[in-house]
Amino acid sequence: MDKVRAMRFFCRAVEEKSFSGAAQALDVVPSALSKTIAALERELGFPLLNRSTRGLSPTESGAVYYERCRGILRDIEHAEAMGRDDVAGARGTLRIGMHPALRFELMTAMGALLDAHPDLRIETVTTNSPAAVIDDGMDLLVHVGRLPDSGLIARQIGWVQPIVCASPAYLAARPPLRHPTELGRHRAVVHARRDEDPNVRWSFTRGPEHCDVDIAARVIVRDGIGLIDAAVGGAGVTRLSEIAVRRFLAQGDLLEVLSEWIAERKPITAVLPQQSRPPPRKVQIYLDHLAALLDGSRRTPAGATANRSRSS
Repeated sequence: MDKVRAMRFFCRAVEEKSFSGAAQALDVVPSALSKTIAALERELGFPLLNRSTRGLSPTESGAVYYERCRGILRDIEHAEAMGRDDVAGARGTLRIGMHPALRFELMTAMGALLDAHPDLRIETVTTNSPAAVIDDGMDLLVHVGRLPDSGLIARQIGWVQPIVCASPAYLAARPPLRHPTELGRHRAVVHARRDEDPNVRWSFTRGPEHCDVDIAARVIVRDGIGLIDAAVGGAGVTRLSEIAVRRFLAQGDLLEVLSEWIAERKPITAVLPQQSRPPPRKVQIYLDHLAALLDGSRRTPAGATANRSRSS
């Protein structure tokens, strides 16, 4: 008996709830499909399906066997896909979701990736929602922050360090910021999702010292895109990932303040759908690309070395 073929027939029969539907999906005659499943049941020594006029349903043992078979068949499909990819290289469409803070770094690095893999096509969505992996059919999401519990696969690939910054013009018109408690006299630009209240309390540490500060949110950006624009324009102070504002700091459009006071760093995680185990070649290539990109872009703010080494 071709056991893999029999497993495929059985799994499709469970999913279609009928021999005729499964046979049509697999492009075989119904009698061949039912005979193959009956032979599989004889070999196993227990019934897999309840047969009635209303259709098919798995027996208790059949339901357990179905889950095992689906896992085996997925592994076979992934192995075959990886074998094809090893020969052909990364190809097809790679669908990526990315946090707004990482958008510039990831987008500007795509040219080199596409040059190295001419058969690869990339589609992107700016989001930090893990649900989008399933809802939007993404191959992976580059997520920032703690992840909620889910059935998705998560691989931590780096960290982001939040820093406080503002435009030179804004800072020049106000008293200098030397301590986090002085933020209470400033207006702030913050991010909040549509379904949550804005974060108006910022926490900082400096060695053994800890400080919580309530800030005045004067601009609330709901989609995460535009925080930098508002800060550059002088709307107020903002706290963003250093990687997101690096080029604006280098250009002098923004200035970092309170550099000795460190906010808790956040993990960068690649989130993949559950079936991506092992991931397709195109996804693995992008994961390697991300790891190299993030490793090469690390930067330690002044005064942060000791603090970060303890949290690694």
